[in-house]
Amino acid sequence: MLKKVLTITLSALCIASQAQAEIFDQEASVMSMADGKKNAWSMTFFSIASVSNMKSGSAQDKEPANVTGRMIDTYDYFSLNYRIDQDSKASLRVPVLLNSAGINEYGDQIPSKGSLSDIHFVYSNYDLGYIGDIDVGGAAKWYLPTSQYSQAAKTIAKFRFEGYFEWQFGRFSSLEYVVKPDIYIQSQTAYYNPDGIPTYDDGTFMRDPRSTTKQYALEHYLQLNLDINKYFTFQTKSGFAEDWYYSSAAEDLDGSHVTRCRLGVSLEVRPMRGLNFTLGIQNETPLNSYRGQDVTFFKPDNNQYTLMTNAYVF
Repeated sequence: MLKKVLTITLSALCIASQAQAEIFDQEASVMSMADGKKNAWSMTFFSIASVSNMKSGSAQDKEPANVTGRMIDTYDYFSLNYRIDQDSKASLRVPVLLNSAGINEYGDQIPSKGSLSDIHFVYSNYDLGYIGDIDVGGAAKWYLPTSQYSQAAKTIAKFRFEGYFEWQFGRFSSLEYVVKPDIYIQSQTAYYNPDGIPTYDDGTFMRDPRSTTKQYALEHYLQLNLDINKYFTFQTKSGFAEDWYYSSAAEDLDGSHVTRCRLGVSLEVRPMRGLNFTLGIQNETPLNSYRGQDVTFFKPDNNQYTLMTNAYVF
């Protein structure tokens, strides 16, 4: 049971982290609904749903006859916001992880399930000033270890800092550099993690079920925004996500540094003020050798399809 819970949690946390730049931009858009209102309090809704391609070797003929479709992962939250001034706000977010019943990317049948993710506090400032012609914004986030994954790893807290550097060119287009470092406060350097590890007939694991805990992470990329008209924006994203892990002398485990290349395209749709959607596809390629496999770009295995929703509630 824990193995399936951690699999679902890790998948949903992954899709949430991949969407942060679009979240920041779309938040600014939906928060404009509060402009001119006397009440400093507001609420917004965010959701990202994802389906990943089947992994190689996970033949779809494994699917039971009574299963009609793929599993869909979602990461959703309502954000309670307090407007500090015209350009900044403080927020409390209580996210949940949900998945529909169906077949995951490994060919396994998964039942529908929901769980709490990491509750977090956010300070956002959409206008920190200018560096020449570059508009600067940012955010700081404090995550509590309320998800099942964080509790299994006995994480104490996570702090994320986000910087957004946007250069406008032409009338409706921009190029944005995004950088997001994470700092993890851990109570231990290793933990027991049987997630996704196959077993022999006698129940023993085929490889070590212990894992080291994460120490730092960094995501940074360039995003190109091309406004087609007032309803549609075409976006491309290219960059890297990196993770650093502790070593553990007690468990005799080495530390590691993992780098992944992320490339994606998306289409943002704004049907009305205070509501927008983004349809996207992203390819994520590990740049380290993984389980003896060579690095291969643009593998269909590494594609993920997403639908992101941002809405102003009140």
